[in-house]
Amino acid sequence: MVPIPTSSTIAIRCSACGQLEFHTLSLFDFSGANSQKYECSCGQSILHVSTKNRKKFILQIECVMCEAKHILYLTRKQIWSTEVVNIYCEENGLGIGYIGPDDKVLECVENEDKSIADMAAELGYTDYFDNPDIMYEILDRLYEIAENGDLKCNCGNNDIAIEIFPDYLELRCEHCRSFAVLMASTKEDLDLVNNIDQIHLTRFPSNDLRKRRTKSHKKSKKGV
Repeated sequence: MVPIPTSSTIAIRCSACGQLEFHTLSLFDFSGANSQKYECSCGQSILHVSTKNRKKFILQIECVMCEAKHILYLTRKQIWSTEVVNIYCEENGLGIGYIGPDDKVLECVENEDKSIADMAAELGYTDYFDNPDIMYEILDRLYEIAENGDLKCNCGNNDIAIEIFPDYLELRCEHCRSFAVLMASTKEDLDLVNNIDQIHLTRFPSNDLRKRRTKSHKKSKKGV
């Protein structure tokens, strides 16, 4: 007789900091409640699960890809199963997480392990950047810094938005609107990012960065 699973693992990336989060979904968590909320270690909400009859469940997922909230309807047998349920972004169809047995979820994560460059290429952004190789490496390095908890604002907020332009990145605090600019088109730009271990946002970027960013904007407009 095959035992019925009562616990499952969900692996999903935080829409705020990009950290891959693992949480245990226990069927018994819903024995005295109709809903459960799950947060990232940075404090950002990543998942809300609700049910009325403990047979059908509604999952509200904060998507790291499109920054929208996706609604997923699953049955009890789908969540607590011996198989893995893949979670996809409704906007672009890319995978954003897994639900299933702990060992199988870990296997899926290890097999996937896509870099930002891989995801950007799938989305067709390669032709957008002045120097795609440099941009991808800098994005991957920023992701490493964020994973270590060292991408933050001087106001104490860790919710940092990243806006991507053809040859630079603008990092912005969603709380106090402080920002920083990182150039991302030359080997020197890459060396600069590789040689820093933390990034703290301040109210204004340096004059040099502002000049380079203004020049970049003029170049982009001229080419339109």
